[in-house]
Amino acid sequence: MFNRSFSVKRKAKKYRYWLEKVSVYPYPFEVSGRNYYLVDYIKMHRPVGTAVFSDEEEVVSDAKKAHRQLFLFYRLYEKIRDEGKMRAQVNLDFFRVPIAKMDEHQNKKWGEGYSFIKKLLGYQLTYKKAYEDFWANMRKIKDESSSLKEDDLELAINTAATLATVQLHVVHELVRNMDVLKNWKKAMDSAGIWTQLKREQQVFYIELMKKNELMEEEAKKIKSENFDRALKLNKEEMANYMKKEQKSDEGVLRYP
Repeated sequence: MFNRSFSVKRKAKKYRYWLEKVSVYPYPFEVSGRNYYLVDYIKMHRPVGTAVFSDEEEVVSDAKKAHRQLFLFYRLYEKIRDEGKMRAQVNLDFFRVPIAKMDEHQNKKWGEGYSFIKKLLGYQLTYKKAYEDFWANMRKIKDESSSLKEDDLELAINTAATLATVQLHVVHELVRNMDVLKNWKKAMDSAGIWTQLKREQQVFYIELMKKNELMEEEAKKIKSENFDRALKLNKEEMANYMKKEQKSDEGVLRYP
């Protein structure tokens, strides 16, 4: 794969302008038995141009077909990487420890608060699994030195939509259940359980309780309170938006 991308980079340099650097995306898409690579031209750390090349002789129609897949995949890849990493790494103990404490100290005052913390844990587990499954697939592609397939693009769309849907539902639930969360914290305080949480666990919930206008505006973006329907709508919207962006990018390709 390295030798192939080196060959592609050499071709791409013929189309660069002054002070530009060439960046070849690592995973190609195969069309009619040829691997096609997406290339960015970088100037001042910003992409200023795009092209598609094969390590063999290109067929223009195949290169444009590959561009449709490569552009969509890599924009989603970057979205998942840039927006998902920090949220996927939220410590599950932020939810599991308070739940365990409540289980150890039964109290009717936990009520809705207990259910709400469990719901937040469920959302975080869904987010974490979607994020990790995507990167596990990327490691598999790398280890096998294989090209991207339609299934990989579908996984990228599904992953990006899942992450966005979970995030909006969490914000929506926080706005709707802010009083539940605050009452739960008071109950934990009065029972002497709050001080048993680690400082970082306390801070996590204190930050969640800082309801603000930005959170309320974000909550309005939810497509449906039904998670599966919201996911379906987000996938459709994301796919349509990316396709429009791809058509725009195709119109200014440096090659072909």
